[in-house]
Amino acid sequence: MIHLKNAEFRYGQGFHLKPVSIRIKKATFTVLTGPNGSGKSTLFSLINGIVKPTSGSVTLDGVEVSTLNDRERARFMGMVPQRNAINFDYTVDELVAMGRYPYQKLFSGESENDRKIIDEVIERLDLEYYRNRRIGSLSGGEYQRVLLARVLVQQTDVLLLDEPGNHLDLKHQTMLLNLLSEEVKGGKTVVAVLHDLNQAIHFADYGLLLDDGNCIASGLPREFLTKEMIKNVFDVDMKEYRSAAGGLMFGLAEL
Repeated sequence: MIHLKNAEFRYGQGFHLKPVSIRIKKATFTVLTGPNGSGKSTLFSLINGIVKPTSGSVTLDGVEVSTLNDRERARFMGMVPQRNAINFDYTVDELVAMGRYPYQKLFSGESENDRKIIDEVIERLDLEYYRNRRIGSLSGGEYQRVLLARVLVQQTDVLLLDEPGNHLDLKHQTMLLNLLSEEVKGGKTVVAVLHDLNQAIHFADYGLLLDDGNCIASGLPREFLTKEMIKNVFDVDMKEYRSAAGGLMFGLAEL
């Protein structure tokens, strides 16, 4: 569905994301990970069309992503950014409802179907209690869940999330990742920037590891995320564990 062919990007004389060639299949959970400054955000911006590759191409079902206008892109891709400042103090319900705008004609307002979708998502994300709260009164974690709800009501085939667990406690991080896994099972394609390697191993079908602008590993995260690779890329000594179910996990080695 999403195809990057020798896609690279240069920030003037600064950071350079080297050419990346990957295919992200439909109904998969893909994770972008790596240290700070490795190129995750740049690659994420190429995929969502915010920036155009310096060379190469990024296509969605054969269409160059950077050629889509905002409304067209919003019908194909829903995005939860790492930081999203809202200038007006909307209610939670009003902000979530904005996810239906790509499907509404000018001045047409909200349809019965729009309202049904909005109500279902608010209930699903356990936001009913907050429906009439002003977003300025929300905690960071509550606000992040509202942004996710806004994306889900867009009903796009692709969900893009930049560090979606930021500001969320452990319970809601787990809820979020399980919800995204359900979306993948339902046919959605999820691409997320994640720092937590254990989450990447547990939830992702496919992953890319970046370092200093290079994609140095790709494939199934539990196969390429070894303690040797983590030491080389993150300069941290990790210890391997096995969960009760036999899954691989990492923890800090003793100092």
